[in-house]
Amino acid sequence: MANRAQSFNARALYHLGVPPLETGLDGRGVAIGFVDYGFDILHSCFRDLASGRSRFRYLWDQNTGREFDGDEIDRLITIAEERQSREPVDKVYDPHANYFGRAGVGQGAHGTFIASAAAGSAIAGFRGVAPAAELIAVQVGLLDHHWKEEDERGTPTWISWRPEAEPTWSGWRNYDEAEQISSALEYIYDRARRIRARGLVINLSIGAYAGAHDGNSPVEQKISQVLARARFDRFPCAVVISAGNAGLEEGHFSGVVEPGQPLSFAWRMFRTDLTQNKLEIWYRAKAPILIGLELHGTPLSQTISPGQTHSIKLGDVRIGIADHVPNARDPLSRARILLHPPFFPKSAWPNDFDEVAFTVRCAATETSGVAVLHAWLERDDGPGNRSTLYPSHPTSTLSCLSGAPGAIVVGAYDHLRKEAVAPFPFASLGPLPWSNFRAPLVTAPGHRIWGARSKSSGFAESSGTSVAAALTSGLVALQMQQIPAEQPYDQEHWAQCLCPPDRRTMWDPRFGYGPITLRHSMEKVAA
Repeated sequence: MANRAQSFNARALYHLGVPPLETGLDGRGVAIGFVDYGFDILHSCFRDLASGRSRFRYLWDQNTGREFDGDEIDRLITIAEERQSREPVDKVYDPHANYFGRAGVGQGAHGTFIASAAAGSAIAGFRGVAPAAELIAVQVGLLDHHWKEEDERGTPTWISWRPEAEPTWSGWRNYDEAEQISSALEYIYDRARRIRARGLVINLSIGAYAGAHDGNSPVEQKISQVLARARFDRFPCAVVISAGNAGLEEGHFSGVVEPGQPLSFAWRMFRTDLTQNKLEIWYRAKAPILIGLELHGTPLSQTISPGQTHSIKLGDVRIGIADHVPNARDPLSRARILLHPPFFPKSAWPNDFDEVAFTVRCAATETSGVAVLHAWLERDDGPGNRSTLYPSHPTSTLSCLSGAPGAIVVGAYDHLRKEAVAPFPFASLGPLPWSNFRAPLVTAPGHRIWGARSKSSGFAESSGTSVAAALTSGLVALQMQQIPAEQPYDQEHWAQCLCPPDRRTMWDPRFGYGPITLRHSMEKVAA
């Protein structure tokens, strides 16, 4: 496996233009912070090769509230080595505990893989991009039921909602409003300053898809605040965000609604879907538009008007809820619809088909004028759980965190194909719908990349924009090690540093300004 890991990662590093370690360019002195799920502090990929000490300077487990500094992590490593077992360490901090998603950890904890791809030590034929960077990690305490309208069993939390007692339901949740992520960003920045790092790269290989994508959510604003604070402190800092992997999920619809010309699209669900489905509609208009939900062949035909929360019923059965909030984030208005297929009565499935299609109708009025509209389905992992929109548009399918001004949003390409820049088809596409901030900014290798597998001594292979963002974070750390700290660190600067000179004026929804590389800005490149 080591030889395979070496061959795959060597090719990715070559495409990134990463110099060999002999050049001294290894991220030394720069901190990379990770907001993610699960970090295996016992994996040798995170050890200093000379001293054997952990390269994690700090780790905060938000699930337990416990913080570990480097000395405490080294003590845990010693305990595991003396007892020849990781069990006593896992009782203190388990990288697989309180994991996200219903499918478990699979090939290992996500944070372990991402941190190793960005900055794993050079061992057993493997290396990350910045193998000497300081590591700061936050095990984010944001499980699925913390950002979805469901409990820990996946049951919708609106089942017990009583409209007569609570006309406007207060249980709505959004990923881009999570306090856990905002707290993690503050923590990483403060700890990087404490250890007097030369610079800081914060990696966010996390995200969901529903949201305004306008840069004004609480998490996006926190990202902007951290970057502004760094500029005030004259501290080199970058935030790297994965674009998402929704390019093929048929989860985005957009259009322009004019008075007298209503717009409709279908929302398709499947009998095999045992999970709740969420649709968010965001639009810009002078006044509220008309939004309705219909299901052909049933009595369901409901207008989702502004005001109280609506029950969505088929007969006497509540199958979901909805709301409509004008100027939810001025100047944008929002409608949200939750539907739970297991609650659908048998009559909802036409002729015992396994698919049902709701119609979402949007109509502008003379008062509202022309409305620009975007609709997104929320992330719902697992092919059998996903609903789809028809027609759907692959553009503007980015993560809900991607609108943060100044962030480096990273898409993915397939570096293993013969084309110079081959698409990675699952990668989400830009642009952002409401602003001139362009995302993705760049792309990085995202297909069949190797990284550390947690609770093992080995490595695994993975694909997606998460690992593309990790590689980019490592590359930015190398830039921070090389470039004078007094230079400005804003989005324009990173476009200049990371993108080939011939691509800086050519932006593409899939590739941004193109594949990142150090070759054009470093004197020494990979052999």
